[in-house]
Amino acid sequence: MNQFINFFWTIICFAPVLTYWFKAFDVMWLIIAIAISLVSLLIPGRVLQLSYRPKFYERLGIRFIRKFVQNGDWANRLSRIKDPQYKHIRNRSLAPAYHHTIVMYERFHFMCLVLFFFTAILAFADDFYWLSIQIIITNTIYNIAPILLQQYNKARLLKISK
Repeated sequence: MNQFINFFWTIICFAPVLTYWFKAFDVMWLIIAIAISLVSLLIPGRVLQLSYRPKFYERLGIRFIRKFVQNGDWANRLSRIKDPQYKHIRNRSLAPAYHHTIVMYERFHFMCLVLFFFTAILAFADDFYWLSIQIIITNTIYNIAPILLQQYNKARLLKISK
């Protein structure tokens, strides 16, 4: 189920970005966009963390978002029906491995956020206004929401570890 959810959101949200790059077909700008996205990975994660309080993210509606994502509430519930031993964090010893997974997801989505943002600006500059709006919407769904979710998860792990 998790892979289906991942595939679904990736196809839907990358479609406008790929559409722009196929229409624009400007290899130089594509290389620049990818390079800027990769360089964004050098920004320390602690700089990007908006808050270390789970309540902050809950006020933003992160519990609602958590229902629809890979390893989210619905996917985990379905996985537990098929496999009652489906693993989730049961104790503090599993937290460090989960923390590494959170950081990986957050960094991936931050890199994509930069790529989508840069692409939206280029699409707007090239008079692809509707495509630019679609990219901004999908950037919010595919990157901003998961980044907030991962930051929420980090804040919860920090709270558990104390």
